[in-house]
Formats: sequence, C-alpha cells, structure tokens
Amino acid sequence: EIVPVLNKVDLPAAEPDRVKAQIEEVIGLDASDAIMISAKTGLGIEDVLEAIVTRLPPPKSGDPNAPLKALLMDAWYDAYLGVVVLFRVIDGVIKRGQRIKLMQSDAAYAVDQLGVFRPKRENRDEIGPGEIGFLTAQIKEVADARVGDTITDERRPVAQALAGFKPAQPVVFCGLFPVDAAQFDDLRAAMGKLRLNDA
Repeated sequence: EIVPVLNKVDLPAAEPDRVKAQIEEVIGLDASDAIMISAKTGLGIEDVLEAIVTRLPPPKSGDPNAPLKALLMDAWYDAYLGVVVLFRVIDGVIKRGQRIKLMQSDAAYAVDQLGVFRPKRENRDEIGPGEIGFLTAQIKEVADARVGDTITDERRPVAQALAGFKPAQPVVFCGLFPVDAAQFDDLRAAMGKLRLNDA
C-alpha cells in the first residue's frame, strides 16, 4: 500500500495537479487522493499521520514460538560497535546473547547488543515478530551482512530462508591508490569498512 504525498505545495512554483498527473503516468499510481503538505509551514502534516494509521495495513505478526526467521534490511559500520545490523523479525524471537546464523554467508555470531531506534538507540533484551530492531554481533565487515539475508537461530534454524535473496551487484567502480605504497593495507582495511553493501 502506498500513500502519495506532495511536499512543498506552499511554493509559488508548485504545480500539484501536474505532479499528480506525472505520478499516474510514470508510476501508474492513483494520485487523486494524494496528500498535499508543506513540511516548512506544517500544512497537512496531521493528514499524513492520519493516513499512516488508517490507509496503511499494520504489519503481520508471526508466530513467536516458531524458529527465528528475520530479514536483514541494512547494515553499516560504526567505529565503536563494529557492524550494526538492522532487521525485521518475521517469526520467532531474537534475544541478547543468542547465537544467530546468517543463512547466505553461513556464518554464526553471538548477539552482543540488541535494541530499537525510537528515534535514539534504546536497548532491549528481546525483539519479537513484526518488530524492527538492530543488533551488533562482532561482525567484522559490512560485506558479511548482506541485505536480504535471513537471520535464524544457530541451534534451531528455519528449514528455508526467506525468498527473493540476490547478492548485490556493484555498479560503481573506482581505482584508488595511496600516496605512500606502505599504506596500501591501511587503505584496503578502510575501504572494507566503507564498502557499499546495497548496490
């Protein structure tokens, strides 16, 4: 379900009717009930919040007693925490201290930190079905946490991974060399931490 929202309608050059026609023509989405807002003036913000509640279906809640099945949605490198993984639990429960397995890379880790963003980081002991959270588990490189991978319990894994996983194919290529050849290993390590994990 998609709720179209047109921002900046307070500007003199705004052409909401033309933009609605473009949305319908290019995307094929009915924009007749698009919400007109101005984030700058606050116009229509309440309508957006109301549409989120009334027009978007709630997330489907899975079975908390089933084996853990979670979708890895994003991952990034933090200088203090290492690789931080953002995930959504489909079935089961993920707990701090639990040993998890990333099914595509076939690597197992112990969950160090677990929590949610609300919007600041808030630690939790467990996260259940339908919830979105983050974890750290001493994953060394972002490349090891592939977007779309299935997270499961190492001791009680799911029989089948979530459908639709495809390895990210890089589409940006660049040649980088350090000024001092002795710093090549440092450059390689730094690039590994900054590596794009979602092509």
